[in-house]
Amino acid sequence: MTRAIVFNGDETWELRDLPVPDPQPGGAVLRVEATGLCHSDIDHFRGHVHTSWGGEFPSIAGHEIVGRIEKITPAAAEKWGVTEGDRVAVWDIVFTPQGHRIYGHDFSVDEGSGLYGGFAEHLELLPGSMVYKLRDDVPADQLTVFEPLSCAVTWVAPVKSGDVVVIEGPGHMGMATIVAAKAAGAASVIVTGTAKDAFRLDCARRIGADHTIDVEAADPVERVREITGGQMADVVIDAAAGNPVTVNLAMDLVHKGGHVVIAGMKDRPLEGFHSDWIPTRRITLHPGAGLDAAGAVALINAGEVPTAELLGDSFPLEKFEDAFALLTRSTPGRDSVRVALRMS
Repeated sequence: MTRAIVFNGDETWELRDLPVPDPQPGGAVLRVEATGLCHSDIDHFRGHVHTSWGGEFPSIAGHEIVGRIEKITPAAAEKWGVTEGDRVAVWDIVFTPQGHRIYGHDFSVDEGSGLYGGFAEHLELLPGSMVYKLRDDVPADQLTVFEPLSCAVTWVAPVKSGDVVVIEGPGHMGMATIVAAKAAGAASVIVTGTAKDAFRLDCARRIGADHTIDVEAADPVERVREITGGQMADVVIDAAAGNPVTVNLAMDLVHKGGHVVIAGMKDRPLEGFHSDWIPTRRITLHPGAGLDAAGAVALINAGEVPTAELLGDSFPLEKFEDAFALLTRSTPGRDSVRVALRMS
């Protein structure tokens, strides 16, 4: 048997014991070592799943998954280039005969083995999965950063060597984007946040940000103008979650002919957006919707990612409530860059 955190879709959860399956033909079984927590897991807990086709409840959330291959079929071993005992990162998208699905988002615990999310001690890897070998000399909870980094390396696609990049939002996605922007050649990275983000803005500087701005203490447009000598940003990446006002701010921070990447999920409509900004200022908009797990894993395996600084805090599975409280910023007197669950 294996333990799993099961979300009921109504802001309740339970710890269940489930049987560990044998691999399907072409598949494998993963012993999960650690899984990162994401803003989308908060929405999942509340009954809103970030897929265009909805989600299933009750279900096991968690999509930033690192673990070791426990059982594997010969076909999967040949296809993925891994064997039993190898540590891997799991790409959350899995291809099925019914189309692509997402681990930790849209599988019901009552479907098949039910073990299709990372908040469990085991994960059933279906034949259409993709995994990437990870280094063994770094703790697994630190390596869960591969998933946000896999998004960030696509978000920085417009960044050229020597660019000034503004990143809105010092959450775990914004932190990963600092690393990705520097790897892409950014000469200067500016991170914006609010007064409650003081701890995170300090972490951003340690991770590699050249400047940070508390938008409640200073006018961010004037500060970026001052930092850039009036040139403004070449690229603005909106990684802020939950508040659409950062989209309008991004349009004011970028120079004419620049690029704006809208990546953070807002969960509500944007008011006051003037589409005339786009043609009159020749701004190119990009959706923050890509994933490059292979590229992220390559950066990590090459030692180019400060995994310890990007982790923040991790908790054992049975301390899920403490982890979730820190994720939702409801732990008095504490904040964290990222939060992960350790399974073993």
